[in-house]
Amino acid sequence: MSPPSKGGVTDGCADLEEIEGALTRLFPERRIARVLLVNPPDSHAEMFQYDTAKRGRYTNYPPYGLMILARNLREAGVETEICNLNHEVLKQCHATDTADAFDYDATWGQALDAAVAEFAPDLVCVTCMFTMTHSSFKRVCERVVSKEIPLAIGGVHVSNDVDRILDDIPGACLAFLREGEIALTSFIRVVNGEAGCEDLAQLVIDEGGKRYNITREKQPTAEDCNLLPSWDLAPPEENAKYGTIGSFYYLKPGDTRFATILSNRGCRAQCTFCSVRSFNGAGVRLRDVSSVVDELERLENDYGVSHVMWLDDDLLKNESRAISLFNEMVRRGLKLTWDTTNGVIAISCTEEVVAACAESGCIGMNIGMESGNPEILKQIRKPGKVTNFLKAAEALRKHEQIYASIQLMVGFPGETMSMVMDTIEVAREMDLDWCRISPLQPLANTPIYESMLAQGLIDDVGSSEVRFAAGAFGKQAEIEQGLRLATADFKEVFSTIGLDQVPDADQITDIWFYMNYHLNFHRLFHEDRPLKVDQQIATLINLSDLVAPENAFALYFLGFLSQKRDGAIPPSVIERLSARLETSEYWQSRFSAFGLSADDLCNNDFRNKHIPRLLPKGYSNTWAA
Repeated sequence: MSPPSKGGVTDGCADLEEIEGALTRLFPERRIARVLLVNPPDSHAEMFQYDTAKRGRYTNYPPYGLMILARNLREAGVETEICNLNHEVLKQCHATDTADAFDYDATWGQALDAAVAEFAPDLVCVTCMFTMTHSSFKRVCERVVSKEIPLAIGGVHVSNDVDRILDDIPGACLAFLREGEIALTSFIRVVNGEAGCEDLAQLVIDEGGKRYNITREKQPTAEDCNLLPSWDLAPPEENAKYGTIGSFYYLKPGDTRFATILSNRGCRAQCTFCSVRSFNGAGVRLRDVSSVVDELERLENDYGVSHVMWLDDDLLKNESRAISLFNEMVRRGLKLTWDTTNGVIAISCTEEVVAACAESGCIGMNIGMESGNPEILKQIRKPGKVTNFLKAAEALRKHEQIYASIQLMVGFPGETMSMVMDTIEVAREMDLDWCRISPLQPLANTPIYESMLAQGLIDDVGSSEVRFAAGAFGKQAEIEQGLRLATADFKEVFSTIGLDQVPDADQITDIWFYMNYHLNFHRLFHEDRPLKVDQQIATLINLSDLVAPENAFALYFLGFLSQKRDGAIPPSVIERLSARLETSEYWQSRFSAFGLSADDLCNNDFRNKHIPRLLPKGYSNTWAA
């Protein structure tokens, strides 16, 4: 739990006169006519890698939540602008010739200054989603405060740890919690004298350390969710030029215009590692199908978008409604494709649902499985059993145009190596296209975080510490590139992990590598379906060129599949692989452990020579014999 707030704390009804006085001191003219909504850079300057950005590896999502806030503010007669600093940083990076010539902080600082000077807002609202953004978020907030403009903060990160974040950003006078579009609009009406303080909701007012906590809820209803976002304030034409959107961008041509869209809010699941329920509340609110497809039509017709990523945490919650949505997309003749990067719940992946997905343009789908061990699934309250995952995979395998991935986690409290091997075996039996494996990173304000804190497994260090680093900023990216080396002799150390042993943090890195090879790469020796070969080649090119340059596994299997499809291995692949193995002890160790060699890559009998024998201590199974 967060520590108690400083100073006075009220509930939703008490001390209304004090709150009224605080609002007058914050807004002496009692008038908010213009609001600037700010999306900070995803990371701070010390974490940012110029070369990674130059490759277009960092994510560049449209600020969808801010566009929803903007539409609600506009409906209330408030002038609104959006300043997307993450986009400005990535765009300027691409326009700069060298790393020495690129000034990260100056780029976002100048963009923010210009937006404030041109728009002259009465209130600036800054959002933050991930803890990895905290330092960047703090610096942006401090720059706003220096301009003596009232500052409001919000988003998932703020909602998860509001008191400590306000302690760390003392210039923030307002914090809106959870979904804030109704609460923010109500707040402005109160300030403007159009409603009384009893109309305030989901808000912490901080006046010099004295805090008023308004606990009343004003969660948007399903009908409220039908309001289309203000896409004109952050048009999506340029996002994919300077960064990535979703997990499946590489399956589309390089000039594709991408966007995101949300068809419902919330999730039926209660996974202990997830903060969706604490932010969105229990249950799922569904937008009208017509509203969703209207937005898709606008994106396709007005903005030239040809691929969208669903932001939904539970896209398939109502299966009949999902089928109606996909069928309506087909009926209206939409040509765009789509993916579910955030993952779907396996129990809803029936044959009828998956068929409708494929017909309406689905090219990529993530299945949230996390573990194949029944005990762990029960512990983390995952909706579904192993049989559900296997049935979902069976339905997906019938539609080759869908590149289907499994989301897996390792490192749950008490998870033994034997339990990890259960996950590996279930994932192998599912036989889908890729496994997206990540170490557990407990998020504040989630049940697993509180449980691990109580057990002394983690320290409660506060939100100034980076707890969750995603995508190109994450630990996985370092592992994939060979930048994070847990053990000098991978084979020797991995084979000593006992089945009853709960791996430590360094061993989790080795286990990740083991799973990544066996579940993703080794299976490619036996891939013969032409469409799947094309998809996997695209995946390997993306891995070796964009995600983890010179990843030796990706280069090796890119050569193997290129030979299978085209009858030849591109010389550049051989050159890059040979150079990587000659200069990296990291990759030499891993190639030796799995019996790989660049020299026999062109051997036609190669697939029959390499059967995995690297196993944890005490393990035996026919697939690994």
